[in-house]
Formats: sequence, structure tokens, C-alpha cells
Amino acid sequence: MGIFKLIVVVLVVWLGFVLFKKLRKPKSELSQKPSNNKMLACRVCKTHIPENEAIIHNGKVFCSTKCME
Repeated sequence: MGIFKLIVVVLVVWLGFVLFKKLRKPKSELSQKPSNNKMLACRVCKTHIPENEAIIHNGKVFCSTKCME
């Protein structure tokens, strides 16, 4: 009966360790998906911004209205 208790204790400790590691992973790491947005450089300050956040005026890319002026 002693070896059976030892096996059960080892399995419980191993299962606890595995669950602990899973719970410690940040949520963003688990659900992080690659973005399909291209990065564009601002014509004035050269800051790179996602295409969906860029201001495009007369075919030129700007990061903000301040740079567009």
C-alpha cells in the first residue's frame, strides 16, 4: 500500500505543477493573433503606424494631423 500512496502523491504534485504553469500564462500570450495591418512610416517624423490608423492625404502618409500641417 505504501508504493500506491507514493504514486498517487507524485501524480497529484505533477498535476498541480502542470495546472499552475497553465494558469500563470498571460491571457494575451494565449490569444495573440498576428495582425494583417501593414506598418507605414509618417512622411514627416518617420514614425511607423498601422495602416488602419494612418492619415493618408494626397497619397502621402501621416501619423497625426499635426504632422499633416
